[in-house]
Amino acid sequence: VYNFDISNTASTNGVNIYLSVNNTIPSIEGYTLTVNPSEKSVIINGKTNAGVLYGVQSLLSLLSHGRSISQMEIRDEPRFQYRGMFIDVARNFIPKTVLEKLMDAMTMYKLNKLHLHLADDEGWRIEINDLPELIEVGSKRCHAEKKGVCLIPQLGSGPYNTTSGSGFYSIQDYKDILSYAKKRHIEVIPEIDMPGHARAAIISMEARYRKYNTTSINQAQKYRLIDPDNKSHFLSVQNFKDNAVNPCIESTYDFIDKIVSELKAMHSAAGHPLNVYHFGGDEVAHTAWVNSTKCHQLHLFGDAESIRNELKMLFTQRVANITFNHGLNIAGWEDGFNAGNGMPFNRGMYQNHQVYSNAWDNVWEWGEARRAYNYANSGYKVIMSHATHLYFDHPYEPDPEERGLYWAPRFTDSYKTFGFLPDNLYENIDVTRMGVPLSKSDVCGVNNNKCPPLLKPENIAGVQGHLWSETILSEDNVYYMVFPRLLALAERAWHKAPWESVAENIKRNRDMNNDWDNFAETLGKKELNRLDSIGIKYRIPPPGGNLDGGEIKFNTAFPGLSVEYSSNSQTWNNRTIPYTGSPVFLRTKSADGKRTSRIVQFSPIKSSALHPFG
Repeated sequence: VYNFDISNTASTNGVNIYLSVNNTIPSIEGYTLTVNPSEKSVIINGKTNAGVLYGVQSLLSLLSHGRSISQMEIRDEPRFQYRGMFIDVARNFIPKTVLEKLMDAMTMYKLNKLHLHLADDEGWRIEINDLPELIEVGSKRCHAEKKGVCLIPQLGSGPYNTTSGSGFYSIQDYKDILSYAKKRHIEVIPEIDMPGHARAAIISMEARYRKYNTTSINQAQKYRLIDPDNKSHFLSVQNFKDNAVNPCIESTYDFIDKIVSELKAMHSAAGHPLNVYHFGGDEVAHTAWVNSTKCHQLHLFGDAESIRNELKMLFTQRVANITFNHGLNIAGWEDGFNAGNGMPFNRGMYQNHQVYSNAWDNVWEWGEARRAYNYANSGYKVIMSHATHLYFDHPYEPDPEERGLYWAPRFTDSYKTFGFLPDNLYENIDVTRMGVPLSKSDVCGVNNNKCPPLLKPENIAGVQGHLWSETILSEDNVYYMVFPRLLALAERAWHKAPWESVAENIKRNRDMNNDWDNFAETLGKKELNRLDSIGIKYRIPPPGGNLDGGEIKFNTAFPGLSVEYSSNSQTWNNRTIPYTGSPVFLRTKSADGKRTSRIVQFSPIKSSALHPFG
């Protein structure tokens, strides 16, 4: 029994809040919440402690209205078991304190998986016992006079190792992150990306090789990741020519086993057991091993692409066996398991209890959206990670002043994420990368033969938002790109809206827009204020405006936020104003009134370009 003094309710006297675990609740994360004002009591029951926590979060959300809570009974449970957020800390480093604040918000909105991308070409971010080179070399970007001191500067890191291009989590830092997550019922899933995207690890292990080569050749070779006789010429998607570990040498698997062992030990020490190891597996250059002497010794036959697939299959099997021997499940990006023609490797190859695949590659005109349902139908547990709706490193608007990449969609706003249909993937088809309208038949064919149906919906594990960090140079950048899109993600992850099951497009879109209006108003009048209260500097959407009888009427994506205008961008007012033809500048204020959006100039000719959805 917890005794709280709850103000702004039916009574400001003490209210008893009872929390308990009740095994009769069907869902593992389900809860019931009963409010009885006459008895001054709130009762929260959960199937598990996680369910109790989610009931408490719902109560806190209700209280944040600042109004009385009437008698009510809520029975609630999540739509998906996997409700995740992916954070790339490799391209640019993101400090522990930022991850902790992110987890606070994830808890508020009932997200339960934190997928940490700990290593990539541009950085290695976690300390590993006995392999100090990984942080001494692989965690730093700088200009250096000799090889093996650091990685090359890129992605805005500059010549020194004091910027966001450099940094790592010590073993204690990582255990702190795990402990913080455990208290919030968040599972941390570590990813070490291989066999591609591995330049930081390769450069680090080459520094180790040089250190030991003159004293102990066995020690030098032990964790080496390349075949020095590999004469293959390749270029990765990100223009690296030396970023693929070699799958044909035993030392590669010694390295991976070492990493998995050390991660497992850190998780155990933190009381947060490791359950899933994510090996990456994406975007391996097509000719990375075509002229490797060690790979030729395996006597594989066929063209370069078929040999590459054979070696990928070998690699995934070996990594899966390592994780299985450690009692773990395995996860990878969908292309890591891709056998070709939209189909995965045979699920029976892997002994792991579960094999998770992040389905990300749904740029519609590329023709690979089919993978998500093909993989689920083949027995993989699929995490819907689709770049067109769930990649938060893309701009909110198609505006040059908005931060972000735009290789998948031109932009992704909160409205688009809110409207994502994970159970009806092909109904999300809308436009090409550059905004040219697409119909379902353009992508799927006249008879839908290019878009296989979902036959095993039980294998859709859940959904995940993603922040790749190429353009993330500060803590504020993180919050700007993730929030408020994370709230739209959380809505789709926890709740299947009735409009998602409407077959007729016009009615479904109308119902969805009505639901969005309610959601947007909830953000503007309540939830953004909650984010302000925990110090999260979410993106404030610039306002729009229209001419109405000679006056400028303001509007904002999230009703409840106030809009200000200025004729000189120096002095600001907040009322409707007549339009005289002179320049008028607009900005939106945050829910707590302490920050403002970027400034936009009102133009009656271009007012439709002021995007209404935030």
